Amino acid sequence: MAFKSLEVDRVTGGSLRAIEIGVTSRCNFRCDYCGAYDLTERKILSVDDVARVIDTLPDLERVKLSGGEVLLEFDICEGIIAYCTSKGIQTQINSNGTVLNEEKFARLEAAGLDVLHFSLNHTDAASHAAFYRVTEKMFPKIVNAVSRSVASPTIDTVVETILFDETRARMPEVHRFAAGLGVTKHEVQMEIPSVHQGYANTMDTEAVLGAITTMIEARDPRTTIYFSCLSAYFNPRSDTWKRLQLLLRDPGVIYASCIEGKAQLHLHSNGDVMICELGNPDVIGNVFETDMLRMYDESPKLREFVQKKHEEETFSCFRHFDKPGQKVANPGGLSLLPIPVMRAASE
Repeated sequence: MAFKSLEVDRVTGGSLRAIEIGVTSRCNFRCDYCGAYDLTERKILSVDDVARVIDTLPDLERVKLSGGEVLLEFDICEGIIAYCTSKGIQTQINSNGTVLNEEKFARLEAAGLDVLHFSLNHTDAASHAAFYRVTEKMFPKIVNAVSRSVASPTIDTVVETILFDETRARMPEVHRFAAGLGVTKHEVQMEIPSVHQGYANTMDTEAVLGAITTMIEARDPRTTIYFSCLSAYFNPRSDTWKRLQLLLRDPGVIYASCIEGKAQLHLHSNGDVMICELGNPDVIGNVFETDMLRMYDESPKLREFVQKKHEEETFSCFRHFDKPGQKVANPGGLSLLPIPVMRAASE
């Protein structure tokens, strides 16, 4: 199963084929664009918790692990990956890469990890440190992790860059940097305002289209670009969508369609199930109270979302207080988070 295969195949609804699991909200970065559902939640899903959920989903093909920085809970990630591998389910880890070392790479390879997905929005230590409010020592760790992942005989390496005002001028530079590391898959994620933060530098549709054009023109022929969440900015019935289609004719450029709600749900570390952590973080139930498959089959919120988003194409991923191209009056901010607490087996 290839990276983004469900999105590229434009899967229809009717079966829950993918879940994204926020194992923990704990993180060693403080990203302004963080889209985590609840940054103050300190409960952590165990391997057994996740295995019980997986066993109730007969059509499941893919499991993504994210956070927070999910690899801060490395042993749990390793256990989930190994369990999915034993079931023939594709796995992906989304990470900033800073906690990886050779021993952990070897363990992930042995567990059967399919895709390692890195966040990369800068090309030098100084700008990276300033933006993320971390030390400059972090950036070489990311570069080393990406390089080691590229060298892996079994792991498929993907680098993701967020397209927003902070990055749009240097998207081609980041792309060339990633390609120079040997990365052959570069995902570009459209900026979606987070429910807890709001973005102060949201781009309008024309600016997004211009940035995409510039990046495609600079594409390294060795590296495929995957664009995600385009439907948040481009209505399929609009003129800008038609103009965008001309850019997507490049065989090295792939539009990853949205499968949220119709084929994928999100599981938070406290057991809450969301339709989409970024675009529609409505909770439709909790796996410690209701089977996820039952939520998928019976949730009125989910049915309404699928109808508006995927059938009528009238749903906007932007919150009512965050619109493309408009500044947010009070974007809020991140605070230091408490120590995590493992969920007891009896809870």
